[in-house]
Amino acid sequence: MLGLGNSMVTGGALSEWTPESLSNLQLWLKFNQNITSDADSSDSSHTHSTAAGNMADEDRINAWNAFGSTSINAVQTTFADKPLWETDAADVGGLKFANAAKIMDLSSNVDLDANTDFTIAVRFKCTDFGSARGFMGSASNEFLRLNSNTVLRVKINGTNRDFTLASGNMLSNQYFTLLIVRSDGSTGNINAYIRGNESLSGTSTGTQMGSQLADAGEITISDIGVTHDEGGNFKGFLKDVLIWDGTAASSGDRKEIFDYIEGQ
Repeated sequence: MLGLGNSMVTGGALSEWTPESLSNLQLWLKFNQNITSDADSSDSSHTHSTAAGNMADEDRINAWNAFGSTSINAVQTTFADKPLWETDAADVGGLKFANAAKIMDLSSNVDLDANTDFTIAVRFKCTDFGSARGFMGSASNEFLRLNSNTVLRVKINGTNRDFTLASGNMLSNQYFTLLIVRSDGSTGNINAYIRGNESLSGTSTGTQMGSQLADAGEITISDIGVTHDEGGNFKGFLKDVLIWDGTAASSGDRKEIFDYIEGQ
């Protein structure tokens, strides 16, 4: 595990930190990379991609493919469920989950086994906190979601683990980066950290949400943009989704993750 600053020395050369500098990276859906569209807003077929540089406003996104050495893609074949491409400068490069009605399926489940450390990172902008907004999950009893602009809920085997901001809140139409870290193996200590607008800028390693909670149970992730299939849909934008299965980010690692994601 690396948490040693912005670079590491290898054979005398400096290398910038990337998410692959932290071990056990299993899911990496990267901002403005490997995104494809197979239809426009009227469902007319086309072939657009970030690689080709021809993505257009309101393009329907059929795939957000794995980046780096990872291999799990986010896909959608149903026209009405496809996230959208947005050309506004603040949002270009992310996926728009419009009208709380979009979802992407992972090509393979991410199974975060019981008694196992993990780190999850999400870069997001929620445009409406009026209802619960799901980041990811697989079932009604197993998910990660925003309950409000102050509460994050991690539900494991039907048990709610809520992390509540002591002060400040997440503002609509502003980007935040959220980290969820489980450590200590079978003890399963879970902490949540967020960085964003001035009220939540906190330290370089993030503002802690609530207190540490313990749950070492298994979590399966099969969808993003929802808590589970067609339930608790997110409304807003996702720019990055990463999961390290088997690694609990240290304080130094958290700073590297925040800086990398926000510096893209």
